[in-house]
Amino acid sequence: MAGSIFAYENTNNNMFFGIGGEANANTREGAAIGGAFSFGLEFAGSFAAGLRVIFSNDIKSIFTIEPLAFFRYNLPLGISGFFVQAEMGASFFLEDNKGYPAFSVGAAAGWRFKITEMFYIEPYARAGYPFIWGAGLNAGLLLPLKAGKGGER
Repeated sequence: MAGSIFAYENTNNNMFFGIGGEANANTREGAAIGGAFSFGLEFAGSFAAGLRVIFSNDIKSIFTIEPLAFFRYNLPLGISGFFVQAEMGASFFLEDNKGYPAFSVGAAAGWRFKITEMFYIEPYARAGYPFIWGAGLNAGLLLPLKAGKGGER
């Protein structure tokens, strides 16, 4: 399936940058909407680690920002692209002009579709505390990292 958007094979070490939208339960009732920024490094073919910042607003009274560290494992299912991810960090809530922090921990699962050599999209779903659930779509750039002497592989 080489060349297919369903066959994301990470054989190199890459840096990636992403931006996206998300709906989540960072609210007292209903759903909140917002966005996300991510930065990460892929290594050893199946792993990635990085940072994400997710922000959301329930349109009524709660604004949330979540700076998170993540560790990702790309599952070797024959058709690659499916990943599971552990996330940990903090949630900072601003509600009715009062701020309060919370510890944040969760897990995510998604699928990276490689559209071109450098561009991907990534639908995902996540669950954890204190946000309960979240789902979104990221789009981003993959930048290969040079290895070896003089950039040779």
